Parts: sequence; structure tokens; C-alpha cells
Amino acid sequence: MKQLLQKYKHAWVFLYFIIYMPWYFGIQLRTQVAFHDVYTSIDQAIPFISWFILPYVYWFLFVAGTIAYLFFTDKEDFYKCTAFLFIGMTVCLIVFTIYPTSFDHRPITIEGNSLCQFLVNFIYTADKSQNVCPSIHVYNSIGCAIALIKCKQFSKSYGMKIFAIVSAVLITLSTMFIKQHSIIDALMATLLSIILYIVVYKVDYSKFFDKRKQLKRE
Repeated sequence: MKQLLQKYKHAWVFLYFIIYMPWYFGIQLRTQVAFHDVYTSIDQAIPFISWFILPYVYWFLFVAGTIAYLFFTDKEDFYKCTAFLFIGMTVCLIVFTIYPTSFDHRPITIEGNSLCQFLVNFIYTADKSQNVCPSIHVYNSIGCAIALIKCKQFSKSYGMKIFAIVSAVLITLSTMFIKQHSIIDALMATLLSIILYIVVYKVDYSKFFDKRKQLKRE
């Protein structure tokens, strides 16, 4: 048991959800605030397509699967992935708190008894279309795609790169085609992803830590 705890001690990062969960659901319960509608003319031109609920729901498997795989296979890639996701999610929560947004432009009724229509109704009931910009759904899908592409074990796997990119693209499109998010939400999430990609994956922090070690020795 002690060896197991030692091997997977990087699980401490999941303590982040002690902060994230009450913060997110707390701001979702707010009613006495002015929500800014992010609806645009482009959103008006995007049709509602019920089958896009499948990649939308697939997001849960894609994100959880990516994190779980990296957790058990590569600690360094796991830390980078969770740093990317959790820092960005915190930025989103700060934005939601300061500048509440909404996208309440769902179809009035969802007719039919198909699986897709059932899932759309379920998501509509479970998840309010508020605090939407940037879209955490889009941001996390891009973050997991980056993590898989940058993962050392898949560095030569074009199949994994295609899988990761297609997954992120389909999930991003799904947020707009089921009328859960605006195109602005997706664009802002993409911009945030670019910024955090540079911060997490491109900046070489080893030099900083080497300097700190050198200063301590002196």
C-alpha cells in the first residue's frame, strides 16, 4: 500500500476540485446578476443538429480518459496536462465571476424520442446555458488534444495526432450545433488555449529551477 501511494502521489493535484466544484456550481446558482448575452449573427446562421450531442457527451470520456492515461503512464506529461487544464479552468471561473455571460438560444422544443434527442433534453435540464464564455468544454478538449499530441509515448504516432485533433474539432463544433455555446465562447477558449500552451509547454522552466538551486548552494 505504501509503495502504491508513493508511486501515485501525484494524485494530490486532484485536490484542485475541492476549490473548483463549489466555485463553479456556486456561480451557476446565481440569479440576481446581469448576464451578458454572447449571441451573434453567426450563431443565428448555425443550425441546430441534434446528433452533435454525441461528440458533446463524448467530451467527458475524452477528458477523463486522457487524464487517466497520463496519470498511469507518465507523471511529467500528467503534470503538464493538469496544469494546462486547471490553470485555464481557474481563469474561466474568474471571468465567469466578474463578467457573467449567457447563451439562452436553445430550440423551444426538442421533438422525437431518439437517443440524441433524449440526450439533448438531459443536457439542457442538467446544465444551464450561463457562464459560457470562454467555453470550458472547448478549452478542455483542446487541452487534452495538446496533451496527447505532446505526450512522449505518442511522439511518432500520426494516428494519435489525428484522433486528438478530430476529437477536439468535433467537440468544439458540437457546443455550437446543439446551441449550448456561442462561436465567441469557442473563439475565446481557443485564444486562452494558445496562451496557456505557451505558458505550460513552450516556456523552459528548468533554467529557472536550476538558478534557484544554484542560489541555494551559494
